[in-house]
Amino acid sequence: MQGPWEEREGVLRYRTGSGVELYRLPVRLFPELDGYVYLVLADAHRILVDTGSGLPESQADLIRGFEVVRDRYGRPVGFEDLTAILITHGHIDHFGGLNFVRQRSAAPVFIHELDRRVLANFPERLITVAREIRGFLSHAGVSPQRQSVLLSMYLDMKSMFQSTPVEGCLDDGQRLFGFIEVHHTPGHCPGQVCLRIEEVLLTSDHILAHTTPHQAPERITRYTGLGHYLDSLRRIAALPGIALAFGGHEEPILDLYGRVAAIERFHRQRLERVLEICREPRTIAEISWALFGRQYGYGVLLALLEAGAHVEYLYDRGYLQVENLDQLEQDPNAPVRYRRL
Repeated sequence: MQGPWEEREGVLRYRTGSGVELYRLPVRLFPELDGYVYLVLADAHRILVDTGSGLPESQADLIRGFEVVRDRYGRPVGFEDLTAILITHGHIDHFGGLNFVRQRSAAPVFIHELDRRVLANFPERLITVAREIRGFLSHAGVSPQRQSVLLSMYLDMKSMFQSTPVEGCLDDGQRLFGFIEVHHTPGHCPGQVCLRIEEVLLTSDHILAHTTPHQAPERITRYTGLGHYLDSLRRIAALPGIALAFGGHEEPILDLYGRVAAIERFHRQRLERVLEICREPRTIAEISWALFGRQYGYGVLLALLEAGAHVEYLYDRGYLQVENLDQLEQDPNAPVRYRRL
């Protein structure tokens, strides 16, 4: 890559036009998932953006990242020097390390208000969402036995994080600390935010270089859903002058506007595929199988949620109809079958 950056021992440093320093710290989040935490240095500000998953390897990588910033870049910044911690959204691979960081830092924590409860009352959020997921799985045509297995995997996360106070909110349109623009981009997560620092946009999971971020139906959690996500993409595409974007995973995005257009095309194609599948009545479980084939472990739930998000989008806009109304009238717990109008 060409530009005002360099990389040392896996830690990339980028300097904005006015000299703000962004350090991209690589972390292993889960056994098969890597990502990045960002350290932003500007004048007296020492800001950590996200905290990793909190698993031991993620914690070790976070410590090592600070060591590289200190030893290889000559910037002696420790956890105790942080002036703020910004959480881009309420998914555990981005906030799970917060307890670890807070043991070493008194810096205030900021998150969007729609994800505030995830940090402040984690068990409540997990259990209430699990209740909605159970209803969705029944609606989708998943057997009770498989529902129990999937929900058990979801609820296993209860022990991964201890609730913690939140000191501030990341409000849409806010100019935080005088140089960070906050853009609320719901869809992938209710409180997802992108953070603009001059010509750079930290996109977290809203926009990634290769992967199209996972979607879930809004019937489970408000302010998710494909409609919100596509609207948020268009809001980012309308921002002028973004020269470079850094995501929470994968490599930097050199053409943000082209990447947004590609993600929109991807979803339009998937929506057309769902309509094709639904030429005959299908449950969401059957649509998921047709889209993704056999999945394993947690991938089963992710595939069902992704299919459900696209079905919800089409149904809400009148492209699908419920085919088995008579059955549902007799048995409200029967799976719903959708057919193309």
